[in-house]
Amino acid sequence: MENVKKLEKELKDVIEKEKEALNDAYDDMVIKLQKERDRLQKELRKEYKQAKKYVKKNPEISVGAAVAGGLIAGIVVAKLLNR
Repeated sequence: MENVKKLEKELKDVIEKEKEALNDAYDDMVIKLQKERDRLQKELRKEYKQAKKYVKKNPEISVGAAVAGGLIAGIVVAKLLNR
């Protein structure tokens, strides 16, 4: 009976250590993902500002690109719906 109690305690200790390790790994992953999210947000803001400046400097090209993109998207959608 004493061996069973000893084994039970050892198992509980091992399980508790594994649980702590998993919690630490989870916390580390959350921190890494938050840092990556922040980096991507910063990068997207920078790209947005650059695109906005480009559109202000070149409105004709921007409108032309939007029209061309809309036509291409319309053709693709029309072909997909005709199947």
